[in-house]
Amino acid sequence: MASARPRGRLLVVDFDFFFHNPFEGLPAPHRGHAGLYDWAHEENLLLTEFIWPIRGEEFLSAGIAPPRCEGYQDFWDRFTFTSDSPPMFYADSNAHAGRLTPRHFALFRLAVDVWEKVHLFDAHHDSGYPHEHGYSSFEQWKELGEFSCEDWMLAHHDRGSRLTHTYPAWRPDGDSAPPMVPLRSVVDDGEKVPTAFDAVFLCRSGAWVPSWCDDQFTHLLEAFPGRAHPFPASSWTHPRPDPLPAARKVAAAFAEIRVRAEAHARCTPPPDDQRAAVLPHPGDQAQVSESPAVRRGL
Repeated sequence: MASARPRGRLLVVDFDFFFHNPFEGLPAPHRGHAGLYDWAHEENLLLTEFIWPIRGEEFLSAGIAPPRCEGYQDFWDRFTFTSDSPPMFYADSNAHAGRLTPRHFALFRLAVDVWEKVHLFDAHHDSGYPHEHGYSSFEQWKELGEFSCEDWMLAHHDRGSRLTHTYPAWRPDGDSAPPMVPLRSVVDDGEKVPTAFDAVFLCRSGAWVPSWCDDQFTHLLEAFPGRAHPFPASSWTHPRPDPLPAARKVAAAFAEIRVRAEAHARCTPPPDDQRAAVLPHPGDQAQVSESPAVRRGL
């Protein structure tokens, strides 16, 4: 017999929670200039896999070690679960979290399709962002009947769940656009979370977190104290190819080109029209010894 009453608590964790992006949050000198993080974000192969050698080279050429995730160690110790072996699904996109109901985890031995509460740990609230050529309110979104990685929380609100969201400490000001539905939003204080959760969804966010951090995602996944399974029928390649060997080769090639260009610039005399402007007049003997052109041996 189906139950219409919301039941259970779902914890959703986006791995970009641990990737401090100075372009979106607080400055971090050890992670380089914020402009290095001015990235386009979209869930496609270009931005989840192919772009990372190029971005890695930019960090290396700037003299910055490719930034890693921080604060994910012992993360699960902050939570309590309603069973000794809680269930988890994981995938690259958080959009899949919008589909999950207690029924998908075979919880409660009832056909429960609505969570009582969904709590998201994420650098973004995923509760709808206005678009110039798209929807600007929950009502307009509902007419479309679709959701993505940036508005999947609206699907849970539409079903009747209460929503809570925790920003990482490195992003205390949060998103510039407010959520389109009631959402209790706080900034992480690093303390133990009092809510007991029934199930978990873990998102890798491959377009936001570099592939050179995939080993850290593996660590977080393997440290989970329960049963973890890939989300059914989702595209999943893990770990992605390491982008840093290619990034180092390109950075080294660019460095060599710069060195050669600078050496060439130092050794090449200026064009004749510039030489005429630099060399003193033949009769101006008093200034010959002071001429920079003469000191360079031109």
